[in-house]
Amino acid sequence: MKSSFYCITLFIFFACNNQKPASDGDELPSLEISLETVVIDPGEELLFLNSNLSLSALSEDKKYLYNINSNEYTIEQINLNTLAFEKKYRLEKEGPNEVGHSIHSFSLINEDKLFISTFYNDGIFNWQGEKLESFGIKEIGIGLGILEEGDRPYKTVSIASDGSKFASLIHNFEDKRRSFILIEPANNTIKELPIPAIEKAKNYDVALVEERTLAIVGPQRYLNIEEGKAILGTEASSELYVLDKNADSLRHITFNSRLIPNEKSGTYPPEVSSKNQFLTYALKIQKDISYKAPVWDDKRKVYYRFSFQYIFDENAIPKENQLFLRPIGATVYLSVLDKDFNLVAEGAVPELDRNPSFHFAKDGKLWLFENIEDEMGFVRLDINW
Repeated sequence: MKSSFYCITLFIFFACNNQKPASDGDELPSLEISLETVVIDPGEELLFLNSNLSLSALSEDKKYLYNINSNEYTIEQINLNTLAFEKKYRLEKEGPNEVGHSIHSFSLINEDKLFISTFYNDGIFNWQGEKLESFGIKEIGIGLGILEEGDRPYKTVSIASDGSKFASLIHNFEDKRRSFILIEPANNTIKELPIPAIEKAKNYDVALVEERTLAIVGPQRYLNIEEGKAILGTEASSELYVLDKNADSLRHITFNSRLIPNEKSGTYPPEVSSKNQFLTYALKIQKDISYKAPVWDDKRKVYYRFSFQYIFDENAIPKENQLFLRPIGATVYLSVLDKDFNLVAEGAVPELDRNPSFHFAKDGKLWLFENIEDEMGFVRLDINW
């Protein structure tokens, strides 16, 4: 049995002296942050960390973290109150209750149901691994004339407590188009909503193409559920789209940072054939500002939102045929937004030097996943302003 908990606490107090003054003459408050690190007791299990918890979900009360182990096709249940692994739920890769291959979306519908999406299948399951419902978003969309053959669900989330309605971000790899749809599988209905702020992020997608596409660089897109709202955005900009409960239209959210750019800059071609040119563009795009998805703190009633800029060794020489340079660090910033997404505080976080990985807010603290010697750990930030 491994030690269940250890804690390293470091207090950092800093002011955002380089913030621009507010338009009404008031300055945003500075941030005060303390950090501690905790480690999950895995018992006799070897927890799956290969995907950095990218296929994980939180219970509504944030007591449990559910992490998909795509090697074993199991779901690991982690108790975040006791900081310990508790149990595994088994899934079927094939057979009558098959999940399918290449899981790319996983979310909780309610206490009894799960949604799991793979490359070809979308299904609703119970915790015993039994398939309750199966449908194909792409097939429904093509049948209705809304989606095309090249369209594929990129991320899908449940937006109804009974699993009757879903929101999905669609990606077409052929024409590089993104679209956003609302789906009711039982009624075989789909509604498409315009997302121009997401579409313009493709201005920062660059592909290296010779006889075929060898590599692509560009900002990530995301679709998450926070405070019962579906939040859609992209790393390229601070702009957001918000789908409120029981709504069928998107709110477009903007805010102006006084510390960092509000979006990426520059002009890039969609395709290049030179490896050196591709590497040059990739470095410029990655060194520019990138925005993460906001996460809701139910205790403090605010959203926390990270942004970052990668740092590279300016003297590094790429190896032959190397398409990407590994960053040596990152400058990380944190924005605090109220319930209406108004900016209330922001500042640099000098103790974080990487692109923030999977994170969430719980009990008034911001939790960031950290792989600590192949153990599941979290850096917890206590934030005041």
